Amino acid sequence: MDIQKRKPFKTLLHILISIRRIARIAGSCAVVLGAGLCSAQPIDVFAAASLKPALDAIAVRYARETGQTLRLSYAASSVLARQIEQGAPADVFVSASSDWMGYVHDAGVLSQSARVIAANRLVLASATPAAVTLEVEDIMARLDGGRLAVPLISSVPLGLYGAQALTTLGLLHELRPHLAQQDNARASLIAVLRQECPLGLLYASDVQSAAGVYVVADIAPETHEPVRYLAASVTARGEAVVAYLAGPTGREVFVAQGFLAP
Repeated sequence: MDIQKRKPFKTLLHILISIRRIARIAGSCAVVLGAGLCSAQPIDVFAAASLKPALDAIAVRYARETGQTLRLSYAASSVLARQIEQGAPADVFVSASSDWMGYVHDAGVLSQSARVIAANRLVLASATPAAVTLEVEDIMARLDGGRLAVPLISSVPLGLYGAQALTTLGLLHELRPHLAQQDNARASLIAVLRQECPLGLLYASDVQSAAGVYVVADIAPETHEPVRYLAASVTARGEAVVAYLAGPTGREVFVAQGFLAP
């Protein structure tokens, strides 16, 4: 083959080699980019519905300080615990009940022990600010044929705490037929806010977060088990989030939103 005939062949060969080099470089870039995208995936936090105002605020601060997005899913602790047990993709579980955190722990899906991050208290609330005594007659007069909003007393933490308090106060037997039971604490708050129910048994933090809802009676903490919120990581990705929730920034936001320090 003469030199003139070999030149196009060598040129084509160089082009093919260059294309292969570019392909290798592009492939390497794709791997690096893919790894970066994976590390930037949101961290999934499954949390008790009553934590929404506080955790929404914490998620904004966490993203600003770390560059990591938190994807928040709210529901009753009982519902979330069962979802996690069945394999729902949570990185962090925040429960309003030590019992439901224990349920997830016993399922063997936690990557670390739970930490108490906040506390709360129970109140009787209404869209009308007039005070109510914790006597059956006064409560029934205030209900005036309506119902008392409370989350499910068989499973939702606020409902369980509320049932304990009403039992201790000697009110549950007579009030049970007048209970309007919702799926979670926020749903009970909304029922009071919309005046669908004249009274609601709520968390103090929920009342603070909602304009137009008032505390009309305080419920003594000794009438029920302590209301404590616990957080635990389900995956290693969630461990830094749990530490943040239990740290000074998390505590600052919780207290500002009407929760109590743990």
